[in-house]
Amino acid sequence: MSAPTGGPGGQLPPGVNPKIIFADLPKIPALATSHGTIMGLVFVVILPLGSFLIRASNSKKSVWAHVAFQLVGWILMFGGLATGIKMAKILDRLHNNAHTILGTVVIAALILQPIFGFLHHRRFKATQQRTIWSHIHVWYGRVLILLGIVNGGLGLHLSRGTPAYSKAGTIAYSVLAGVVGLALVGLMVWVERSRRRTLVENGGEKAAVPATAQA
Repeated sequence: MSAPTGGPGGQLPPGVNPKIIFADLPKIPALATSHGTIMGLVFVVILPLGSFLIRASNSKKSVWAHVAFQLVGWILMFGGLATGIKMAKILDRLHNNAHTILGTVVIAALILQPIFGFLHHRRFKATQQRTIWSHIHVWYGRVLILLGIVNGGLGLHLSRGTPAYSKAGTIAYSVLAGVVGLALVGLMVWVERSRRRTLVENGGEKAAVPATAQA
């Protein structure tokens, strides 16, 4: 697709962004599908499921399931980032809007999460109780997942009026993200209430931490 012309001397018509790479616009639908699918799976399915699994059982298998899901999501996230950057450069929408700015911040922050997880696991092994690293790892991850879900909605809004927009995809994401987001918030409330109740009953942080807290 060539750049639209029509002004004097072959100049672009008023209101047309000259930084858009018009020759690459046919690539946008495929890039948008790839980016949206990958990031949707990461933040709405894989990372939340990994978070849920570690609370579903006190066995060490749930710990390794948690690690596996989060690692797969973490790796896929960079694939989604690559397609997103390529699409944003074509449309001149890289770091000049809320979606790409927040997305970059969330991904940069998630790079640190495995480090926090390792420090949490190491300290728990040494003390057999939660430490500051435990709380950082848990709440840092929860907040970033929720921000990632919200950012998906921002991305769909940003895609309106471009070849990247999909009405069906917007509806599907909105429904699934809403359900998962509410479930994640519900899990946070339930876990914290259960932990506080156990603390009261057993009289200590150490007694209240299940085996799954080692992840």
